[in-house]
Amino acid sequence: MSLSKKRILITRSAHQARELLLMIEDNGGIAVLFPTIEIVPPADWDACDRALHALTMYDGIIFTSANGVEFFFRRMEELKLDSSGLNAKLVCAVGEKTEQALSRHGLAVTVMPENFTAADLSRKLESEDLREKTFLFPKGNLGSNIVQDNLKLLGASVDPVIVYRTIKPEQHAVDEVRATLMDGGIDIATFTSPSTFKNFCTFFSHGDLSDIFMKTKIAVIGPVTSEAVRNAGFEPAITAKQQTIDSLVESINEYCQALELK
Repeated sequence: MSLSKKRILITRSAHQARELLLMIEDNGGIAVLFPTIEIVPPADWDACDRALHALTMYDGIIFTSANGVEFFFRRMEELKLDSSGLNAKLVCAVGEKTEQALSRHGLAVTVMPENFTAADLSRKLESEDLREKTFLFPKGNLGSNIVQDNLKLLGASVDPVIVYRTIKPEQHAVDEVRATLMDGGIDIATFTSPSTFKNFCTFFSHGDLSDIFMKTKIAVIGPVTSEAVRNAGFEPAITAKQQTIDSLVESINEYCQALELK
């Protein structure tokens, strides 16, 4: 197995780490958990609740993450609102996981780009006549404004509402992981969003980070995360071809196989 005995750091939130952990272990690697983000509800639901009670006014709805889907529908259930009316709307999604989450809630996707980025969704929607159309955009507190800004340029109105927050968790088990990283005990550190990387960096000095990334390779899931790494002065060794966990693990496998051939 190409990941045999490779120690791979997982920085995803604890409740989202299982898929990546199992894939690493299935490929012979050793997964080391170090969640650098936590996904929690918004500080208040007021803006979201107003939008949910006025769903009939929206022509479409935009989802750019599975988290956005799950927190959106969870809130609808808490308010005892009927979601069947969403089937008649233009449903836009970014990514396979987002589409799968929508499918679990009985909602079919109308528009989804081949590449899993908000910018690609915006380009895909350029062919639609969006003039005077109104969209609801359930998102996280750190979500980009690319989609809403571009749709406004196309003549649409977009109402972004926060349905979840990405925050830094309590500083737990840092000393143990720090020692392992400083000793070169982690072969590859995975980052699946800019926030996982940025929060990781807050646990260490810049000098420590330089030492760590001399010994530990960086693997990222897409161009936005890659940009965050480069902006901090480091270089990803591995970038997933698609923004999925499957693609990330496949890219790590390919990287390790190439090393074995040298």
